[in-house]
Amino acid sequence: MKLDKKTVARRYARALFELVDEAGQLDPTYQELLALRQVITANPQLVPSLMGVQLTAAQKKPLVDALKSGAAQPVANLVQMVFDYGRMNDLVAIIDEFERRYDAHYQRVHADVVTAVQLDDSRKEELSSALAKRFGASEVVLNDSVDPSILGGVIVKTANQTLDGSVRTKIEQIRRLLVNKDV
Repeated sequence: MKLDKKTVARRYARALFELVDEAGQLDPTYQELLALRQVITANPQLVPSLMGVQLTAAQKKPLVDALKSGAAQPVANLVQMVFDYGRMNDLVAIIDEFERRYDAHYQRVHADVVTAVQLDDSRKEELSSALAKRFGASEVVLNDSVDPSILGGVIVKTANQTLDGSVRTKIEQIRRLLVNKDV
Protein backbone atom coordinates (compact mmCIF):
# COMPACT_ATOMS: atom_id res chain seq x y z
CA MET A 1 0.00 0.00 0.00
CA LYS A 2 1.43 3.35 -1.07
CA LEU A 3 1.49 6.04 1.61
CA ASP A 4 0.22 9.51 0.79
CA LYS A 5 2.51 12.54 0.90
CA LYS A 6 1.05 13.84 4.17
CA THR A 7 1.59 10.54 5.99
CA VAL A 8 5.15 10.24 4.67
CA ALA A 9 5.90 13.84 5.66
CA ARG A 10 4.55 13.35 9.19
CA ARG A 11 6.54 10.15 9.76
CA TYR A 12 9.86 11.40 8.45
CA ALA A 13 9.53 14.83 10.08
CA ARG A 14 8.54 13.36 13.44
CA ALA A 15 11.51 10.97 13.41
CA LEU A 16 13.95 13.70 12.45
CA PHE A 17 12.45 16.19 14.91
CA GLU A 18 12.69 13.76 17.83
CA LEU A 19 16.24 12.79 16.89
CA VAL A 20 17.61 16.33 16.66
CA ASP A 21 15.59 17.60 19.63
CA GLU A 22 17.07 14.86 21.81
CA ALA A 23 20.55 15.73 20.53
CA GLY A 24 20.04 19.46 21.19
CA GLN A 25 20.38 20.25 17.48
CA LEU A 26 16.87 21.53 16.78
CA ASP A 27 17.72 25.10 15.77
CA PRO A 28 20.68 24.35 13.45
CA THR A 29 18.74 21.51 11.81
CA TYR A 30 15.79 23.83 11.24
CA GLN A 31 18.06 26.39 9.57
CA GLU A 32 19.64 23.70 7.36
CA LEU A 33 16.21 22.44 6.31
CA LEU A 34 15.07 25.96 5.39
CA ALA A 35 18.17 26.36 3.20
CA LEU A 36 17.57 22.94 1.62
CA ARG A 37 13.95 23.82 0.87
CA GLN A 38 15.09 27.07 -0.75
CA VAL A 39 17.53 25.19 -2.99
CA ILE A 40 14.83 22.74 -4.05
CA THR A 41 12.21 25.40 -4.76
CA ALA A 42 14.73 27.60 -6.60
CA ASN A 43 15.60 24.67 -8.88
CA PRO A 44 12.28 23.24 -10.07
CA GLN A 45 13.92 20.63 -12.33
CA LEU A 46 16.04 19.14 -9.54
CA VAL A 47 13.48 16.77 -8.01
CA PRO A 48 12.08 15.56 -11.35
CA SER A 49 15.66 14.88 -12.49
CA LEU A 50 16.37 12.86 -9.36
CA MET A 51 13.08 10.99 -9.65
CA GLY A 52 13.11 10.45 -13.41
CA VAL A 53 14.82 7.93 -15.64
CA GLN A 54 16.61 10.46 -17.84
CA LEU A 55 19.71 10.36 -15.62
CA THR A 56 21.59 7.25 -14.57
CA ALA A 57 22.28 6.49 -10.89
CA ALA A 58 25.88 7.60 -11.47
CA GLN A 59 24.65 10.95 -12.84
CA LYS A 60 22.24 11.43 -9.92
CA LYS A 61 24.86 10.74 -7.24
CA PRO A 62 26.69 14.12 -7.58
CA LEU A 63 23.35 15.95 -7.35
CA VAL A 64 22.42 14.14 -4.15
CA ASP A 65 25.94 14.67 -2.79
CA ALA A 66 25.62 18.40 -3.53
CA LEU A 67 22.37 18.52 -1.55
CA LYS A 68 24.10 16.80 1.38
CA SER A 69 27.25 18.92 1.14
CA GLY A 70 27.91 20.88 4.31
CA ALA A 71 24.84 19.48 6.05
CA ALA A 72 24.95 17.99 9.51
CA GLN A 73 24.63 14.21 9.67
CA PRO A 74 20.87 14.07 10.39
CA VAL A 75 20.01 16.27 7.39
CA ALA A 76 22.48 14.45 5.12
CA ASN A 77 20.98 11.13 6.24
CA LEU A 78 17.46 12.43 5.54
CA VAL A 79 18.39 13.50 2.01
CA GLN A 80 20.07 10.16 1.30
CA MET A 81 17.22 8.11 2.76
CA VAL A 82 14.55 10.08 0.90
CA PHE A 83 16.52 9.61 -2.33
CA ASP A 84 17.14 5.89 -1.70
CA TYR A 85 13.45 5.24 -1.06
CA GLY A 86 12.34 7.20 -4.13
CA ARG A 87 10.62 9.90 -2.11
CA MET A 88 12.46 13.01 -3.30
CA ASN A 89 9.13 14.51 -4.35
CA ASP A 90 8.10 14.35 -0.66
CA LEU A 91 11.15 16.22 0.66
CA VAL A 92 9.60 19.71 0.67
CA ALA A 93 6.49 18.32 2.44
CA ILE A 94 8.77 16.69 5.03
CA ILE A 95 10.54 20.02 5.60
CA ASP A 96 7.19 21.82 5.84
CA GLU A 97 6.00 19.32 8.46
CA PHE A 98 9.26 19.69 10.38
CA GLU A 99 8.73 23.46 10.36
CA ARG A 100 5.17 22.99 11.66
CA ARG A 101 6.52 20.90 14.56
CA TYR A 102 9.30 23.43 15.17
CA ASP A 103 6.79 26.27 15.30
CA ALA A 104 4.53 24.35 17.69
CA HIS A 105 7.53 23.55 19.90
CA TYR A 106 8.45 27.23 20.17
CA GLN A 107 4.83 28.47 20.19
CA ARG A 108 5.46 30.38 16.99
CA VAL A 109 2.75 31.43 14.55
CA HIS A 110 3.23 32.52 10.94
CA ALA A 111 0.80 35.21 9.80
CA ASP A 112 0.25 36.68 6.36
CA VAL A 113 -0.78 40.30 6.90
CA VAL A 114 -2.38 42.48 4.23
CA THR A 115 -2.73 46.23 4.78
CA ALA A 116 -3.71 49.14 2.54
CA VAL A 117 -0.42 50.93 3.24
CA GLN A 118 3.08 49.74 4.12
CA LEU A 119 3.54 49.24 7.86
CA ASP A 120 6.54 50.80 9.55
CA ASP A 121 8.60 48.75 12.00
CA SER A 122 6.83 50.06 15.12
CA ARG A 123 3.38 49.19 13.67
CA LYS A 124 4.64 45.73 12.72
CA GLU A 125 5.89 45.22 16.26
CA GLU A 126 2.56 46.38 17.74
CA LEU A 127 0.64 44.08 15.40
CA SER A 128 2.96 41.17 16.14
CA SER A 129 2.53 41.65 19.89
CA ALA A 130 -1.25 41.92 19.62
CA LEU A 131 -1.44 38.79 17.46
CA ALA A 132 0.87 36.87 19.81
CA LYS A 133 -1.46 37.71 22.68
CA ARG A 134 -4.55 36.77 20.66
CA PHE A 135 -3.13 33.43 19.45
CA GLY A 136 -1.35 32.56 22.69
CA ALA A 137 1.99 32.47 20.89
CA SER A 138 5.40 33.48 22.12
CA GLU A 139 6.29 34.81 18.67
CA VAL A 140 4.44 35.83 15.52
CA VAL A 141 6.34 35.85 12.25
CA LEU A 142 4.73 38.42 9.96
CA ASN A 143 4.76 38.16 6.19
CA ASP A 144 3.34 41.54 5.25
CA SER A 145 2.04 42.77 1.92
CA VAL A 146 0.19 45.83 0.67
CA ASP A 147 -3.15 45.81 -1.16
CA PRO A 148 -4.65 49.31 -1.54
CA SER A 149 -7.99 47.79 -2.58
CA ILE A 150 -8.78 46.87 1.05
CA LEU A 151 -9.00 50.64 1.70
CA GLY A 152 -7.85 50.39 5.33
CA GLY A 153 -7.62 48.04 8.27
CA VAL A 154 -5.85 44.71 8.15
CA ILE A 155 -6.40 41.12 7.00
CA VAL A 156 -4.50 38.43 8.93
CA LYS A 157 -4.24 34.83 7.75
CA THR A 158 -2.65 32.05 9.77
CA ALA A 159 -2.57 28.34 9.11
CA ASN A 160 -6.03 27.83 10.57
CA GLN A 161 -7.67 31.22 10.93
CA THR A 162 -8.46 34.39 8.96
CA LEU A 163 -9.19 37.70 10.64
CA ASP A 164 -10.60 40.26 8.22
CA GLY A 165 -10.75 43.76 9.65
CA SER A 166 -10.48 45.51 6.31
CA VAL A 167 -12.58 48.55 5.51
CA ARG A 168 -13.55 46.94 2.20
CA THR A 169 -15.12 43.96 4.00
CA LYS A 170 -16.93 46.20 6.49
CA ILE A 171 -18.39 48.28 3.65
CA GLU A 172 -19.48 45.07 1.92
CA GLN A 173 -21.19 43.86 5.11
CA ILE A 174 -23.04 47.18 5.49
CA ARG A 175 -24.06 47.04 1.83
CA ARG A 176 -25.48 43.53 2.29
CA LEU A 177 -27.40 44.64 5.36
CA LEU A 178 -28.89 47.59 3.49
CA VAL A 179 -29.81 45.45 0.46
CA ASN A 180 -31.49 42.84 2.68
CA LYS A 181 -33.51 45.49 4.55
CA ASP A 182 -35.02 46.73 1.31
CA VAL A 183 -36.37 43.28 0.47
